[in-house]
Amino acid sequence: MQRGSSGNLYPDATLVGQPVVQAMPAVGVAQPVVQMMPAVGVAQPAGQPFCGLPSPPTQPVVDPATSESLAGRGFPRGLTQELVKSAQIFPIRLLVVDNSGSMQTPDGARLVDMGNRHSMVSCSRWQELSVTLASVGYMAHALGARTDFLLLNPPGGACQYLSVGGDGASAPSIPRLGPMVDDATLARSMQAVSPAGTTPLTEALQQVIGLLTPAVPELTSRGQQAVVILATDGLPNDPPSFLGALQQLQRLPVWLVVRLCTNDDNVVSYWNDLDNSLEAPLEVLDDEAGEAGEIAAKNPWLTYGPQLHLARTFGMHNRLFDLLDEAKLVPSQVREFCELLLGTGPLPEPQLDFGDFFAALTAAVNAAPSTVDPRTGRRAQWINLGRIKRLRPGFGFGSCGPGSGCVML
Repeated sequence: MQRGSSGNLYPDATLVGQPVVQAMPAVGVAQPVVQMMPAVGVAQPAGQPFCGLPSPPTQPVVDPATSESLAGRGFPRGLTQELVKSAQIFPIRLLVVDNSGSMQTPDGARLVDMGNRHSMVSCSRWQELSVTLASVGYMAHALGARTDFLLLNPPGGACQYLSVGGDGASAPSIPRLGPMVDDATLARSMQAVSPAGTTPLTEALQQVIGLLTPAVPELTSRGQQAVVILATDGLPNDPPSFLGALQQLQRLPVWLVVRLCTNDDNVVSYWNDLDNSLEAPLEVLDDEAGEAGEIAAKNPWLTYGPQLHLARTFGMHNRLFDLLDEAKLVPSQVREFCELLLGTGPLPEPQLDFGDFFAALTAAVNAAPSTVDPRTGRRAQWINLGRIKRLRPGFGFGSCGPGSGCVML
């Protein structure tokens, strides 16, 4: 990803119902500081629920160092705010890393910055995944969001388990299996791995279940979940037992993401069929270019930049991020997603006043950093304003009837 300016990309503003970027004293530690704003107008004592329901999460304040760091990597303000919210709702991520021998297969792809443009280049599946792991490690460090990396197979002379981000206070009932390291150490460790062995995904899920089960009462009382990310290129050694373990896992408070590192049709079909058959949803992600193509088929007004792909891999709490590759969003959902992505605050309803909506969105898009379209390698605005014009009433986008492909939440 091309680094953008680390300066202030937006004028100072206080947004209703949105996190607020506020100045804070500099802190002489590597981990960012995320403070919580008390909910306005809530009278119950701290930690005490109303009517047996958990207290709502408080609004986070993003410290300037975190905001600048993510802005320097091209994250729009709204996406940064959503990541901070998600890190609060998902206080821990357990990332199961497939380092089996098949990850040496040279049919991977990674996005490379060539200065004036980007390009997808061929590589091994492990090289593709190691870039993703390094980016997730950076995100965990920048947000102070605990993320544990669990390799399927002992890497031989190196740590099988590593943890990045957070001081453990966010999820005290979940022990770390390995040492806590910074994101640079994680990146070097992953690059040094030589994949070998099989794909014991069932055993890995059982290990994750054992780690999470004691923390279920605490997570539930806080209204929180854990994110479990499976980064793999293949099928489990024993599919029937894996399905049972997956169903057991989804009975816990978890959000499940599968990051596929293969274009093998049989493997992709297996995971997509699994997604359709499970009671609880899971997020199945391809590489940047593959996922961008799927989303363009449903929502061509969105440029699916690598920052958004990384955020979805990390785990996003808002269901709209999951719907991007599944359904054509209706105009009101497009409006809401633009608010979330760009951090605009409330936009006019496009079906009621398209002119005001388009003017406000145009200003927000022009104020936001650009991104890279992984399909072309060229820089582009996050929102294609020409395609947004098709949301105008009477243009054929205003209805959501049978066969339209849209989903209402």
